Amino acid sequence: MKVILDTNFLIYCAKEKLDYFEEINNLLNENFELFVPEQVIEELKTVSKKREKIPVEKRKPKYRKTTGKDRAAAELALKLLEVNKIKKIKASGKTVDEAIINLARESKKNIVCTLDREMRKILGRVILISRGKKLILTK
Repeated sequence: MKVILDTNFLIYCAKEKLDYFEEINNLLNENFELFVPEQVIEELKTVSKKREKIPVEKRKPKYRKTTGKDRAAAELALKLLEVNKIKKIKASGKTVDEAIINLARESKKNIVCTLDREMRKILGRVILISRGKKLILTK
């Protein structure tokens, strides 16, 4: 089974110091592999860049409100992906969300870790984080 990690999930886990690998392992009763789409890595790199280095006209609207905490969390998330040797995967799609949805739909067993409400509605079966900072598998 593939467990696909989304940008917002990784940033939240880095901010809150959640060990997502251990939490997912406790949640699932099956063997799984963690994957991160290349688009997610690029999005993390964009968030982790300092605001001054990105020209205003090239900034995407959702990055205009990026805080210092988000940048630090994105940097930490990138380091954790590298240290934990999370597999990078190529995915087709115009946006990061489309790429993740396409990967998730390759098999019914694939699960996406996300905090994105729209993606949760589209996919149905995702891992999300509750208010008590516990992972929940929706069905």
